[in-house]
Amino acid sequence: MLFNLKKQDKDSKLNTPIYKIYPAKIDDVDVENWPKAVDATISTDVLKAGKKWCYLDSTTASIKPSEAPGESPFNGVLTLTPVIEGISKKSLQWVRDNTGDDFVVIWERCSDKQKFIGGSPCSMGLRLSYTQIGNLDGGIGGIALQLKGQECPESFYFYDGPLEVIPDVNP
Repeated sequence: MLFNLKKQDKDSKLNTPIYKIYPAKIDDVDVENWPKAVDATISTDVLKAGKKWCYLDSTTASIKPSEAPGESPFNGVLTLTPVIEGISKKSLQWVRDNTGDDFVVIWERCSDKQKFIGGSPCSMGLRLSYTQIGNLDGGIGGIALQLKGQECPESFYFYDGPLEVIPDVNP
């Protein structure tokens, strides 16, 4: 039992945290030099030199990161479920161009600015698919996405490395 851990701050325990999401294609990741996590944290950029993250303009409450157990008791399966509110030409084309592709994703908890990273080469990235395009639950129109990895003992970690975002190119 761990009795010497500090009490967690209340922002990390909120039932409905709000997140921002930053995907990068697995092809842009330096998979040969994926860093080893220290204290459950990755602190170095995982992208190849010159590559940047994009910002996925999704409803922040929709991301709902979740790790479910895999078939092995040592593995987990990470799933993110962002929703793009509204359908623009740019967002629809981005979804059409990237459905079926694999991504590494950083998501940021807005309450305390804590970042997490998932989709390591171990899980072969998080595969992008859409679950619905058009009228969504709650009466909004948009695109409901799913980013899902494969079984991996390291489904996600905390992230405190650099986060350079491509300006004005995000869906």
